[in-house]
Amino acid sequence: MPAGSALSPPQLSLLMVVRNGAAHIDAAIASARRQSLTELEILVVDDGSTDATCSIVRRHAAEDARVRLESGPRQGLAAVRNRSLELALAPWAAILDSDDILHPHHARNLLDLARRRGASMVAANMIAFDADNAELFATGSEWSGERVIGLNAFIDAGRLNQKGASLGYLKPLFRRDALAAHGLRYDQRLRIGEDYDLVERALSKGLTYAFSPQPSYFYRRHPGSTSFRLGCEDLRALIAADDERPCASHGSALAAAHAARRRSLAAALAHAEAVDDLKAGRILSGCARLLRDLEAARLMARSAREGLTRRMGFPLRNPANGRWSAVLCGAPLPGSRIERAARLLTGQGCDLRWVEDARCADPVVLAQAGRGVSLVLVADEGQCENVPFVIADHAPVIGDGSFCHPLIDSVLPARPAELLRFAIAPEGAATPSRKQAEVAA
Repeated sequence: MPAGSALSPPQLSLLMVVRNGAAHIDAAIASARRQSLTELEILVVDDGSTDATCSIVRRHAAEDARVRLESGPRQGLAAVRNRSLELALAPWAAILDSDDILHPHHARNLLDLARRRGASMVAANMIAFDADNAELFATGSEWSGERVIGLNAFIDAGRLNQKGASLGYLKPLFRRDALAAHGLRYDQRLRIGEDYDLVERALSKGLTYAFSPQPSYFYRRHPGSTSFRLGCEDLRALIAADDERPCASHGSALAAAHAARRRSLAAALAHAEAVDDLKAGRILSGCARLLRDLEAARLMARSAREGLTRRMGFPLRNPANGRWSAVLCGAPLPGSRIERAARLLTGQGCDLRWVEDARCADPVVLAQAGRGVSLVLVADEGQCENVPFVIADHAPVIGDGSFCHPLIDSVLPARPAELLRFAIAPEGAATPSRKQAEVAA
């Protein structure tokens, strides 16, 4: 990984705020350190973690001078976001959540797009993934090409529980002096929706927001994610912030978009309040809320279906059965180390997922192939640029030694049988880590 230089002025600051993020922050920082734009800083503002978060960040900082750990104000997520903007050294600042991952070209591509479009804000499409699945975030013809997102379109796509992409989830790159010129900061009342709120206010001030259809931000969905915990107080804060927006003239498209978003927030609040009532045994009160708001009732029905699906569904992978998965990118030459290793793994019961040519594959297909794997084999150097789409936490990327690329973690051992030391885990064992893989190789 490029170590960078603490003396090189960064062009871009990657801003990460965290509290108790030890489960995923190592992968997030590793992806930041792998950026092809090396003139950057990786600023982590910790807001009172009590787990191993800080020790993980300090280890990265000891290895790479571009990683910096600072303390947050412990006044909520938006306050920590503001602190990170204040501490940033670069003219551009991009958001990276501590449980997400970046494609190696993410920072460079965003900066190139901002300069090409003369935009003060830019964002890339995302791949949303969880333990078993992956999908493209913004789909449809309107998101298939590079575009500038206007205020009306942004608000219209900001309605909660709508079909299609909710643009507030995108992780933007900001030109810091443009925000400062308009006195724009995160609203410290908000625990969620803080990015949406800031971007909407920036658009209303005339700042330009450009969008790239190429996904380079990988958004992790998991039960501990902040976006999965939408409570009543969160929604009331969002409604209060929305109600303070300058009102457009009656009947205008902007006023209609604002009204539709406001209704979606009200329905979400009624749904959340009804859930609280039902959990507390206030059955009549909860039902009355749902009867007063049909959209809230629809949300309740959908939540019930999703909950039942989770309870009745079966996991797509089961590490406890001792069968592990690997991905093979490209067509290995007959008799090559990679080809022999692939045959060996298959013979040992490994679920080997073959992507014949990663260069031509849909990024979402690659992301789905990578769910739950413990090893990524690369047949030739031409496959390497798309290997990051095989989103597999800590799975080592293995080449055969005939080519060199920054994304290759290890060279295949001279005896491919040595792969079995870390590719096939014994029944009930944990998936081997990247470090274990490197030692074995």
